[in-house]
Amino acid sequence: MPGSTVLRLPLVAGLALPFLANSQPGPSAKSCDPAVIDSVITNSPLCAGDHINLAVVATGDILGYSWEGPGTGTFFTFEPQFSFSFQILGEYTIIVYGECGNDTATVTMTAQGAGAGVSDTIHLCDDSPPLDLSTCLGTHAPGGFWTLNGSPHGNVYDPAVDAPGDYMYTVPFPVSCPGAAQNATVTVQETRVGPNATWSLCATDGAFNMMWALEADADTGGTWYRMQFLSLFPHSSLYNPAVDSSGIFRYELNGCFATVQVTEWPAFAWFADADSDGLGDSLTEVVACTQPPGFVADSTDACPALPGTVGEPCDDGDPLTFDDQITDSCTCAGDLHTGIASSEGSPLDLVVWPNPFGGGALHLHSPVTGPAELRLYNALGALMWTTSVQLQGDAVTLTPGGNLAPGAYWLTLSAQSERGFVPLIIR
Repeated sequence: MPGSTVLRLPLVAGLALPFLANSQPGPSAKSCDPAVIDSVITNSPLCAGDHINLAVVATGDILGYSWEGPGTGTFFTFEPQFSFSFQILGEYTIIVYGECGNDTATVTMTAQGAGAGVSDTIHLCDDSPPLDLSTCLGTHAPGGFWTLNGSPHGNVYDPAVDAPGDYMYTVPFPVSCPGAAQNATVTVQETRVGPNATWSLCATDGAFNMMWALEADADTGGTWYRMQFLSLFPHSSLYNPAVDSSGIFRYELNGCFATVQVTEWPAFAWFADADSDGLGDSLTEVVACTQPPGFVADSTDACPALPGTVGEPCDDGDPLTFDDQITDSCTCAGDLHTGIASSEGSPLDLVVWPNPFGGGALHLHSPVTGPAELRLYNALGALMWTTSVQLQGDAVTLTPGGNLAPGAYWLTLSAQSERGFVPLIIR
């Protein structure tokens, strides 16, 4: 208040100000009257814009006054009045210090005459924390009740469960402040951007709108940015794999924001594997991030319609051939052109290959089955090699022993009391 002197002194527990300590008159001291508070004057109940004004009427030999409210700190004056420049409702304590004793009074500051406060419109994000709507009213009388569309509601608005709208506060106390009203409305507007999201796509995909990554009811009309380190760079809502790369993108609207972390997977070449041999056809290629059914990463299949590729072993189904393999024309064929069949007049069918024979494995086929004996004679009729075999209708592989000089020989087969023979040329 005008003319008052204020000292703000820290209060320390267990200490007393020397000049404020109670004094007791000694035998020779003059008479002393302790401080006594007769009354406290306040401007409660408060109206909007009011300061808290306090004053006391006290008697006695007074040294000074202290003033303290909830969370205000303590102030000391030599005058019996004090004004707080803010409104904090609650209990205030006034102490009058006297030479011979102190006196204390407590008063409660209310705003019951201020009505419901001031209507307001507030904006929240859908991920904002719960809000006490009473803080939006300004000075108002506590103890009222809230409604939404005529239905009771608490004083807390939680974006996670509550809907935007008009929340009305009503006080049951008489309104005494000028311009005050019995009701006040807090209109809640909410921006929905949804929680942070992730999105994955292939490098071969087309451009997509990153709004699709947010929740379906996210509000449009905001601004997109690409986040790099701690900076934001303007970006359109479209992510185009042809020009963009993996990263974090931020959407902002009305002070609310959500991020979309985009992961772009690299694409690879895949080749059709129609014959399921693990080898792909280089002429049938697709580019994709994941392996399509029926495609492989290999592109070395020269024979796409035949399992295997040129030069690999195969089975042509002919028991009279050997060294079957896939040819340059993508067919399976074995060697037979050097085989020689039984000589004319031989009662037992017999085929031997390769013929001429250059060493290694010698193949023999006869339709008979059972035990048989092979003999090899030179041109002079000398027996050079003999062995026993078990015929089963398939080709038999032999390794002729001995040192056989190049030249013409006869190979005879004896089985089931029959005999077959073929000439054999050794190189």
